[in-house]
Amino acid sequence: MESRQQWLTRLKNELSNSPLVSNVAFGFILMGLEKLVELEFECPCSPTWNGVFSSAFFIIPAVMAFTLMLIIQGCRCDMWCRKTVSLSSFVPAIVWLILLFLDGQYFACAMTDWEGRFVLVDKAAPQKWCEPISEGAVTPQELMLRSQQLFVFSQCM
Repeated sequence: MESRQQWLTRLKNELSNSPLVSNVAFGFILMGLEKLVELEFECPCSPTWNGVFSSAFFIIPAVMAFTLMLIIQGCRCDMWCRKTVSLSSFVPAIVWLILLFLDGQYFACAMTDWEGRFVLVDKAAPQKWCEPISEGAVTPQELMLRSQQLFVFSQCM
């Protein structure tokens, strides 16, 4: 029991004293979290809700990662403006945003402006997209191409 407590104390000290160690550890945790979220992510495929739903995946975990990093680094601010926040506190939030943009489906979902259902396309590399539920002025093939372009655009940003 005591060796476990010593190990936890040492781990906390390492994370608090070394921004590099804490950022690397956080980076691996965020990569795992993104893979878990990716499995459960389902775009609503509704122009009204796509942006709001996808934005939550970008904003909430990034704010939580930033806050946790402040706690780990021991930033106790009496007044927000009095104490400068280390730039390393922003690294996990930025890593999270990079992971989501590299995945592409979150951005593509946010930018989808047609009604549909979220399906998996089995061609080449598996990709999920909002397949239109009704025929409009634009064909489903053109919408799939637009969705693929959104994936690529997200990954190049």
